[in-house]
Amino acid sequence: MIIRRPAAVLINCVLFVAVLGSASPQQHTRKASANIRSKLFRQVLADFKDLRECIEQEEGGARAAEEKTTIEEMDLNRDGVPEYEVEMGGACACGAANCSIYIYRRVGEGFESMLDNASGLGVEVLKSATNGYADLVVTAHDTAATQYETTYKFDGRQYRESKNTLVQLETGERKPAFRRVQFKRGTSSATLQGKVSIALPDTYLLGARAGQVMTVKLTAARKAVRFLVMSPTTRSLVADNARDWTGTLQETGDYHIIIDADEVPSTYSITITIK
Repeated sequence: MIIRRPAAVLINCVLFVAVLGSASPQQHTRKASANIRSKLFRQVLADFKDLRECIEQEEGGARAAEEKTTIEEMDLNRDGVPEYEVEMGGACACGAANCSIYIYRRVGEGFESMLDNASGLGVEVLKSATNGYADLVVTAHDTAATQYETTYKFDGRQYRESKNTLVQLETGERKPAFRRVQFKRGTSSATLQGKVSIALPDTYLLGARAGQVMTVKLTAARKAVRFLVMSPTTRSLVADNARDWTGTLQETGDYHIIIDADEVPSTYSITITIK
């Protein structure tokens, strides 16, 4: 079974977007000045201790890392003031595919964060806007067959996730990347139905406390349909091909219940109980 996690926990390289004002999302990008480049590079290192310490141990240190950093002007608002997209290179900043994405805006002589914990291949600036800032889509590599899209909207202070979508690249089929399970008042279980394949699984998030007992029962016509339960620290709790599972939970937080199949789209019903 392929284990998928929300975009926020993907292992990625680092892409930083620093907002110095507001401009039209349709403006073409261009290289930022050397002065801005140096300031933003230093700001990144100041804000991310682990990255700074890693760069200090690399050959060439901060000087070499700054040379690998590329910065282009971009727009998120519509007042004509440039913003800057900062992409850092090197082993400390980049992994195999996705990038961690941050957004800043200028406050006095410094910068403050408007978005963190995003990860993907880059940012698409949408024509729509919320509270004066353009909405954003971050696309992330998921598998060879799928990609992960997260839409962010500005709430007046921070960009917040508003929608997460899993996209099958060959067919264009889309579904929510994950859904939160909420029991009806006075009940301790929920039954859910869906259709899954190896490319388009269903992922359910369920908050639970340590010491509670979770029971999961899967019903499907095809044996290829299977489920996996992941703890808040991404520890697998269920053996492959299980149809029924009961366990006492060791952690408090969000548990992920992931259902998939083989290449053939298959229907299922699953009942989740917490006591």
